[in-house]
Amino acid sequence: MIRALFWIWYGVGALLLIWFGIPESLSFSNGLFLVFYGAYAAHLLSSGQAWPFMSDWSVISIERRRKLSMWRAAGLIWMGGMAVEWVGVHSGRLFGEYHYSTVLGPLLFGVPVTLGFAWIAVVCNAVLISYDFGQRGLLLRLLRAVQVGFWTVLLDLVLDPVAHARNFWHWEGGGGFYQVPWSNFGGWLIAGAALSMLLPAVPVTCLAARRGTRLYQAILILFGLISLTEGLPACAVIAGLGTALAEGSLRYAGSRQVGKL
Repeated sequence: MIRALFWIWYGVGALLLIWFGIPESLSFSNGLFLVFYGAYAAHLLSSGQAWPFMSDWSVISIERRRKLSMWRAAGLIWMGGMAVEWVGVHSGRLFGEYHYSTVLGPLLFGVPVTLGFAWIAVVCNAVLISYDFGQRGLLLRLLRAVQVGFWTVLLDLVLDPVAHARNFWHWEGGGGFYQVPWSNFGGWLIAGAALSMLLPAVPVTCLAARRGTRLYQAILILFGLISLTEGLPACAVIAGLGTALAEGSLRYAGSRQVGKL
C-alpha cells in the first residue's frame, strides 16, 4: 500500500515540479511527499531485515519485536530530527543561519512538522544502501553511521540548493555552494550519522537493499532534474554521480548475498 502510494505521489509530483510547478492550492503536497518518503523508507527497512542462521519459527517469534523496535527508533529519529532543526533554526549552529517557510507544512517552533519525517526518510534510506561488512552489534552501527553520514551529505548537496531556490527554506548571507553554507553539509554528516545509531543493528536483505537503492536514486534524479530548471548545473552533475555511485555500491554489496533476491 505505502509503496504504491509513494510511487504514485512521486510520479505526479515529479511531473508538476519539473515542468509545471505546484499550484498554490496543492502546496500541501510538498509536505505530504516527505511524510510518504519517510513512511516508505521506514517500511522498507522494517520489512527488509535479514535473519541468517535462524529457523522459520525463531524468525517469526522475534521479528515482531524487532519491527516494533525499528518503528520506535523511527519515532526517536523524528523527535531527534525536529530537535536538531530547532537548534539550527534558533541558534544558527550546526547548519548555519536559515529559516523555514510554510511551504512544507505548519511550523512547530519555527520548524515544519514534516521535517521529522524527512530525517526518517533520509536516514532509513541511507541505512538501506550502506554495506554492513559482515559485522554485527555496535561495530555495525559505527561502520554504518559513517556511511549514512556520507550518503546523507551526498543527497543534501543536491537537495539543499534546490530547496533554497524553490523557497522551501531560506539561507541568510551568501557564499558556500549555491548560497548554502559549507557548514550545513558538515551538520548533515554529523546529524545523519548520529541519528542512524538509533536504528537496530540488523543487516538487510538484498531485495530491501535494491529497493532502497532505487528509492535513493529516484530522489537524486528528481532533484537533479529540478536543479537544471533552476540553473544549478553542479547539482545535476552530483545527482548523476551519486546515482552511479549508489548503483556501484549495490552491485559490490551483492557479493554478500544476505537474503534472497
